Amino acid sequence: MSKDNSPTRRKFLTGGALLAAPIAVASVSAVALADDGLKARVRRLEDDAAIRELHQSWLRRVNAGERDALSDNAVRRITVDHAGAPDKIEIAADGRTAVGYFDHAIEVETPLAKDCTLAQMAHAQGNGTIHQTERRMLTVDFAKTGGTWRIAKVALKAASHDA
Repeated sequence: MSKDNSPTRRKFLTGGALLAAPIAVASVSAVALADDGLKARVRRLEDDAAIRELHQSWLRRVNAGERDALSDNAVRRITVDHAGAPDKIEIAADGRTAVGYFDHAIEVETPLAKDCTLAQMAHAQGNGTIHQTERRMLTVDFAKTGGTWRIAKVALKAASHDA
């Protein structure tokens, strides 16, 4: 009697399963890594949106006249400089701090000195200030505490296209 040594279907499937096992493990790892990358991207987009909303809220407070919203009390109004560079937000790798760069048109109010008759007359009529609009870059440091973004520091600098 001779034995039939030809491969059977069962042997073929068993061998194929053994060969495919490492590929399946690698695929699961790749999916897990892709999922982590997706979660990080979503977290980054959520942080970006929260920072932009915080910045807009802060601008509304400054423009409503809340002097405590900005340490420079000569600033009366801040508007977006559409001719400026696009807004840029850089979030740190740890996700706990960020820096935003925003080009704006800043309306500055400077009081007139009362050293001449014309200035005294202007003060008497309620116009004792000079209003001037300047293009500036607003650099804002943000910090995340307890899952919420807050403004840590605001600085006004010459606009990026003026420097």
